[in-house]
Amino acid sequence: MQRMRTDTRRWAFPAFLLALSGLAPALRADLIRPHGFRAYPSIAGDMIGEQTYSYDPRSRTGVFRVTNAPHVIALGPGGGRMFDVMPDVEGTLKETLELTLDRDGRLVDQADNAFELRGSVTIDGKVYEGVLLTGRPTAFGAQAKAPESRGRAGVFDLSLKVTGGKLARAFGSEAYFRITPQGGSTFQGDFGADFSGGRPLTSLRAARGEAAPVPVPEPSLILFVAACGGGCLATRALRRRKARRRQAFAASVSRPGATQTVSRAPRSRSAGPAPSSARATRRSPSGSSAGRR
Repeated sequence: MQRMRTDTRRWAFPAFLLALSGLAPALRADLIRPHGFRAYPSIAGDMIGEQTYSYDPRSRTGVFRVTNAPHVIALGPGGGRMFDVMPDVEGTLKETLELTLDRDGRLVDQADNAFELRGSVTIDGKVYEGVLLTGRPTAFGAQAKAPESRGRAGVFDLSLKVTGGKLARAFGSEAYFRITPQGGSTFQGDFGADFSGGRPLTSLRAARGEAAPVPVPEPSLILFVAACGGGCLATRALRRRKARRRQAFAASVSRPGATQTVSRAPRSRSAGPAPSSARATRRSPSGSSAGRR
């Protein structure tokens, strides 16, 4: 009898934990790469657009969508290897993602699952324009905002199989995409209900980079704004400096006693050569010799 009681106690606690795990609403999908990693090329997306998820109770699936615009592409860690992404000849500058998930946040294979990036970028004098990259999602991950951090939005990431685009060769066969809505996220870890988020900050990078030994912080709102603002301030300062140089040069030319501009003869108000004076004629060598004769 004592042995039976011991065996019962031995299995009771694990069974209790198993029951709790079955009742608790576990997070439907974990991030694929929670600690981030370094890899190039890397394309940062502006904090515009939106992230939406629409769940259909009849099919027990939902459609996850993201619309955004690429901002800058980095080909290396140095600032000299960063290039602005601009609209193409048709004025298009955007990146779009659409994929289907089940109520547990698992990727459902659908023909509509796709990623596309359009725009224009000039790298080392060569222009890449139109469809820059296309891909097909192969895995999806998510992390709900923690209860103790009310202001933090949910984070989503996915693996992409690169299928085409002008930059496909630079990215290789696989790419990684991370989405972090910056405002109004309603995601609570439940893929059986609708949710959305505004101003998603996105990061698209080659997947061949190895995981960093220490967690690599994702680009925050402050860093992103600082980088963009710093570039704008540097451009504005350079323009002001060039304007001051032009003004200084113009002033030096117009000042009395300064180096004269090229003018081989006096000019009249009509912009034609000024007529020679009689005094100048008398002072000419030929005139003097004629008078003496």
